[in-house]
Amino acid sequence: MILLRAQRKESAPRPEREGFAGSGSRTLSASVPSVSSVSSVGILLALLAIPACKDDSYAVISVLTYSDSLAGVAQFRVHVGNGADTDTLFYPQQRTESLLLDMSHPVTFSVEFDTSRGGQTTFEVEPLDLNGTALGYGKTDAAIVKEKVFKVTVLVVPGAIRPEHGLDGGANSDAGTSSLSCDPYNPASACGAGQTCGLLCGAGEPAVGMCYAAGAGAPGSVCASNNDCQSGSQCFTFAAVGCQVMTCLRFCNNDDSACAETGAYCNVPIQCGTTPRFNACSRPCDPTGSGSTGCATGLGCFVYADETTDCACPGSGAVGAACTQNQGCNGEAACTGCLAGSSCVIPAGGTSGAGVCRPICKLAAPACPSGTTCHAFDGSTRLLYGFCQ
Repeated sequence: MILLRAQRKESAPRPEREGFAGSGSRTLSASVPSVSSVSSVGILLALLAIPACKDDSYAVISVLTYSDSLAGVAQFRVHVGNGADTDTLFYPQQRTESLLLDMSHPVTFSVEFDTSRGGQTTFEVEPLDLNGTALGYGKTDAAIVKEKVFKVTVLVVPGAIRPEHGLDGGANSDAGTSSLSCDPYNPASACGAGQTCGLLCGAGEPAVGMCYAAGAGAPGSVCASNNDCQSGSQCFTFAAVGCQVMTCLRFCNNDDSACAETGAYCNVPIQCGTTPRFNACSRPCDPTGSGSTGCATGLGCFVYADETTDCACPGSGAVGAACTQNQGCNGEAACTGCLAGSSCVIPAGGTSGAGVCRPICKLAAPACPSGTTCHAFDGSTRLLYGFCQ
């Protein structure tokens, strides 16, 4: 009896640094441009038009970008929510500035709170250009420190959009994700029509949902940013040694029907920080022959558990080579993957991670190299694909 090695490791994706972080077939990558200079400025904004007083509390807000940089920032629109009250403030009052916002040089201003104010407060920041168009969006929560000056940092995501509506409960609210401001499984609920909800993930931090203008890119199509992908999808980077390809993936909430494609299944895990994992749809593709049909250029089609096909960066192992997983590696010690058109097969009773790259074949119409035959995977229920040996 021979078993398929179906190892697929995925984790944290980030919008504008699209991709999965960690080892396995999909790995986060980012390029941060250099910044020449930027002004650090300050101004006092009054919350709810309350007069200044020496006993008042002040939030000193530092604004940075989450990734990349934003040029031509003329004004900041700041939404401050405390209890049932919300106010929208502007710095400066007129759109006359031309600032460069980046990841390391903060633009700072302050917000004043009367002594009657306390508790958790939400700070939302939108950089605007000279025409008043939002260039990005950032949000954070902080507790007011009574009669003190306290610091708040807001990271703005370039291209993100402030949600049109609040999210009641959030995606998987019973699983600890109620802090999301939008639902990647149902982006219209908070982001509005024609928008999509993308995830930002950081080690040791809960997932953050950001709204983006959706594009026309279908799942599996090449993308450059989240704005290229259809609503309900996000742009991810597949990365391994010698491979980096960005494509759109569709989110799905443990529901194969949400994938809306024959051969696509809701079984690709996305671990985003400390938040319980999300799921995306696998890609229906042809793992036989060249193993490239149905995948974006540069990716290969592999067979995973229960004969699910999916696209990933190929490895370098030729037929007959020792392997530890199907797809390419990212420099991990003792990790080896297989070329497209093959998969890593482990004999029944064999040691985990000690497989051999074998050609993939269709059980109904096998086309194996001379002297080999097409074998079904042990425990297979779909009986679509096998391997040549």
